[in-house]
Amino acid sequence: MSPGEKIISNWYKQKKWQQFAFQQEMMDAYLKGYSGLLNAPTGSGKTFALFLPFLADYINQYPNDYQSRKNNGLLMLWITPLRALTNDIQKAMQTVVDDLGIPWKIGARTGDTSNADKQAIKRKPPEVLLTTPESLHLMLAQKEYPKAFEKLRVVVTDEWHELFGTKRGVQMELGLSRLKGLKSEDRRPKTGDNTSLQTLKIWGISATIGNLEEAAQVLLGVTFPKEKQKMVKADIDKNLVITSIIPQNIENYSWSGHIGLKLLPEVMEIVAQSKTTLIFTNTRAQSEIWYQAILDKYPEYAGIMAMHHGSLDNDLRNWVEQALHAEILKVVVCTSSLDLGVDFRPVDTIIQIGSPKGVARFMQRAGRSGHHPGATSKAWFVPTHSLELLEGAALKYAIKQKTFESRDPIILAFDVLIQYLVTLAVSDGFKADEIYKEVKTTFAYADILPQEFDDLLDFISKGGKTLSQYDEYLKVEYENGMYKVNNRRIAMRHRLSMGTITSEISMRVKFQTGGSLGTVEEGFIAKLKIGDNFWFAGRNLELVRVKDMTAYVKKSTKKKGAIATWAGGRMPLSSQLSAVFREKLDEVAIGVEEDEEIIALRPLFSQQNAVSHLPQKTEFLIEKLETRDGHHLFFYPFEGRLVHEGMASLIGFRLSKFKKASFSIAMNDYGFELLTDDEVLLEKALEQNLFSNKNLIEDIQKSLNANEMARRKFRDIAHISGLIFTGFPGKPMKNKHLQSSTSLLFDVFSEYEKDNLLIRQAYNEALAFQLEEFRLREALQRIQKQKIIIKTTDKPSPFAFPIMVDRLREKMSTESLEERVAKMVERLN
Repeated sequence: MSPGEKIISNWYKQKKWQQFAFQQEMMDAYLKGYSGLLNAPTGSGKTFALFLPFLADYINQYPNDYQSRKNNGLLMLWITPLRALTNDIQKAMQTVVDDLGIPWKIGARTGDTSNADKQAIKRKPPEVLLTTPESLHLMLAQKEYPKAFEKLRVVVTDEWHELFGTKRGVQMELGLSRLKGLKSEDRRPKTGDNTSLQTLKIWGISATIGNLEEAAQVLLGVTFPKEKQKMVKADIDKNLVITSIIPQNIENYSWSGHIGLKLLPEVMEIVAQSKTTLIFTNTRAQSEIWYQAILDKYPEYAGIMAMHHGSLDNDLRNWVEQALHAEILKVVVCTSSLDLGVDFRPVDTIIQIGSPKGVARFMQRAGRSGHHPGATSKAWFVPTHSLELLEGAALKYAIKQKTFESRDPIILAFDVLIQYLVTLAVSDGFKADEIYKEVKTTFAYADILPQEFDDLLDFISKGGKTLSQYDEYLKVEYENGMYKVNNRRIAMRHRLSMGTITSEISMRVKFQTGGSLGTVEEGFIAKLKIGDNFWFAGRNLELVRVKDMTAYVKKSTKKKGAIATWAGGRMPLSSQLSAVFREKLDEVAIGVEEDEEIIALRPLFSQQNAVSHLPQKTEFLIEKLETRDGHHLFFYPFEGRLVHEGMASLIGFRLSKFKKASFSIAMNDYGFELLTDDEVLLEKALEQNLFSNKNLIEDIQKSLNANEMARRKFRDIAHISGLIFTGFPGKPMKNKHLQSSTSLLFDVFSEYEKDNLLIRQAYNEALAFQLEEFRLREALQRIQKQKIIIKTTDKPSPFAFPIMVDRLREKMSTESLEERVAKMVERLN
């Protein structure tokens, strides 16, 4: 055993902690020089599993004076996807080095770090720096940045499963390619210090996903030596107890969202019996609604309850996290902002409101309770409509079978690469051949062609074929074989715009007397008049005035008011969860009823069978219904909202070939509806392979407004690539101006530059992300093998009813949605 291993082993003994087998395996792999991926469940000690081997390696190098060596330079870079994660990790690491007598101060650099602290880090870098992908790229945008990474030994990407398959993950791939390039033989500084000759290790930490091997390859890059790669898996089965809250009365005609709050008494009974509870919701608006409902019905929780979501002011979120640690709070209503590895040991219970739509997401959230090795995680599932109970049964089964979602890596994201090239040009400049070789080592750009890379260089330096006459697009200059940004204004604007996270334009909400509450979308504030009341951040507010993208408010005593809402709230069923959902539905159809959720749903399924049919997995159900609204066709692929959106338009287009028709479309996660004035020739279309994959892309483009879908995607692409400047801090451009600017650029490129790479990317993203084209193709293949069951009904079935309600949401009416649904149910009964 090496000196470092002995010291670390003694530290474990002093703490009276057990060193798990995977932590020992990680120590061995690290000290032997491997890079790779550590797969471990949340709360299993994965941070120590990687940090302690790094310390052991350092001690091995300086066994006699490791406790006296200071100012070693940056040795470890620890990347986290969320700023909030840095606080806990920083404290845990600092405790270890203090215990071992190592004179280091663990540093952090995120968007919340002050300019003074950033300059201090630059002047005197800590041995360990915690940061985010965006902050890493900001470091690459600094002059003489290679000096900051001269001594760097290892880069750890924490929660890699959260970055993998996103543009932030691509951003991380590019950052790693540059850091590896700086460590290549010809770039190593001749300092005489052997630490500069260390080969850069790269490790990722990931929760379980369906394609871990591919995730490791994406992280390390396509040219990383296979013999230097290692996958370390923690063979720890997390004790997880999942219980569904089953409503006393299962409604046969359920609709999305309506019974969640009806279960509030049951939820609060669980809260009362628990030490500390996190109530997870899927959207920010839902968290605001639940927080307010609890305060209304249970005012005694005022002062011991808080809310946490991404639009709240950072100071408020930090206070909530600290209060959780200090056991001040009894309950926190939150969103995915608390999904990731923050260690809240007082939390012993998780309540999930509505289906999380993914197995891995639910596991991640459930792991927030009992967040330490050996502890039991307790999670409660609260359905927001009756059929969601079946999703609860599917979740429990999928977790038991370890059926987790895969993440698809993003390839050829030209917008991210453009931003990266300008970043390098802003700092010290770059040589095209050198960076092209590095970029080719990444998974995302392994297939980029020389001509495509040249087109991007031409785009950032000359405006490409279309924008060469406009100075604002000529950002980078080529001189003496280097691409550089010499204009300080361009450099400043680029640094302000860096990153790949795009969202609706937000307005800050502030009290007129001072104090910030957070941000809401511009579109929500635009619907309010001065003097209107609204609820945000758990407070009752009155809008006083709007100025410079800030909504000034004061406290209100009015009892009624709008609750802040945000766009893009609904998540679709994941492919894995939808597959298990179909398996569970098959159990119902063939009479296997073991799950308590399925037993509770007997009345609903009996009604479905009486009105229509319960499809087995070998069957595909189509329902026909005629009402005063017209002729309805209901299809049930059970594939998730996004797939159904694309399939509905595709099937409508193909049906119209046999008889001209205009369709209204509605969908949910279970099926979709086509509504038309006249009956269509369904049977004839089925005879002609209605669900065929033949000419799929061509038919999709004809059936959907592919141009408009690509235009929407192009808005984000234009933002990331720097085609548009979104404004200065506190003074962002208005949403309508951004939309008009990006639409104009989209039209110009589409008409005058047919081979524009960003336009091509926009169409590809529309197919891949908005329609899930690959999954749509697989669903059509499955349907072709199933027996088609067509049922003509005289009233909506329990499966059809929630889809019809979704269509009602889009209609203007003086009646509330609840009133209109109640009338529908009354007519059905």
